[in-house]
Amino acid sequence: MVYSKMKYSGVIALAFVLAVIAEGFVGAGSAFVSQAHASGSCIQYGAFGKSVSYIEAVNQGYFAKEGVSVCYNQVTSSTQQINSLLSGQYDIISSTADNVVNQDVNNNQSIQVIAGIDQGANLDLVVNTNLGINSIHDLEGKAILVDAPNSGFVIALEKIMAENGMYLNQDYTLNSVGGSKIRYQDMVAGQTSTGDPAYATMLAAPYIEQARAVSYLSDIASLSTYTEPYQGTSIALTQSYGQRNTDTVDRFLTAMIMGSMYAANSNNQSAVIADIANADGVSTQIAANIYADTEQNTATGENVNEQVNQQGLVNTINLRQEFGGFNTTVDSTQLAQPGPNAIYNDQYWQEAYQDLQN
Repeated sequence: MVYSKMKYSGVIALAFVLAVIAEGFVGAGSAFVSQAHASGSCIQYGAFGKSVSYIEAVNQGYFAKEGVSVCYNQVTSSTQQINSLLSGQYDIISSTADNVVNQDVNNNQSIQVIAGIDQGANLDLVVNTNLGINSIHDLEGKAILVDAPNSGFVIALEKIMAENGMYLNQDYTLNSVGGSKIRYQDMVAGQTSTGDPAYATMLAAPYIEQARAVSYLSDIASLSTYTEPYQGTSIALTQSYGQRNTDTVDRFLTAMIMGSMYAANSNNQSAVIADIANADGVSTQIAANIYADTEQNTATGENVNEQVNQQGLVNTINLRQEFGGFNTTVDSTQLAQPGPNAIYNDQYWQEAYQDLQN
């Protein structure tokens, strides 16, 4: 895949990047849909939650500056998300890298990771102490809430449980209820929409910070204790969409990288915390906790400049293989090698990042 677009002159681009790093570009577009791009259509973006980089790409007007319009779609489950991507309802998604690898290897779907969002974002096991769960072993014989039985968070759950001598379908079972937002709400309610007890689930930012603020929800184990680095939420698309819309994808990623740069600048901390609070509808304290976990935690926080952690991707693949998540044996190092036809295609990110350097 060859790219030739140059959007800025060297002087303009350099000046703009310096503005991002120093103070941040303040533009129009405080809503979650920015101005339309040349085609007059919206990039349909399906996500489980708003990353800090996305929040700032919107709030600082970076999507608008890049001339793209982005329509945010709240995902209800990984199954729904992938189906919507494959059907063309979504153009670009943010999902765990594991979900993309699973679809590529097991279902022969040409979905590609093109950038990283986070390295797990404090992916932790949360339990409901009101239901008598205070430790991992209290989950024996219980059903743990998950998105879908083959989703990436399930593999992470299996790792945590196995490291503590607990095994799926032997010591505990799964209850598929939907995405992170739904599971967080069920944990707060103490039960699912069908009345099943909400004993435990896996949550990451921004929901893990909200769960920690609930007195009867306890964060008892972290994936990072057992697997680090880990490539968590990632930006992905179908190979065919990327090939047809190279310029649009480039502009989308350029805005996301600028959002990441702005959020990572400590001079912007107060503004970013306020933006998180507004976007996620949480208190300033919870927003500050989200900021700390995503922007100040280099081990599990958001990827620097949205770049995939390649060793983290290798570890993510190894984790699925460890728990029999593939229908064939794979070479994780080879599978994680970037290329235009690979699971990980870094050429979009390279082009977007270079645009900001020129």
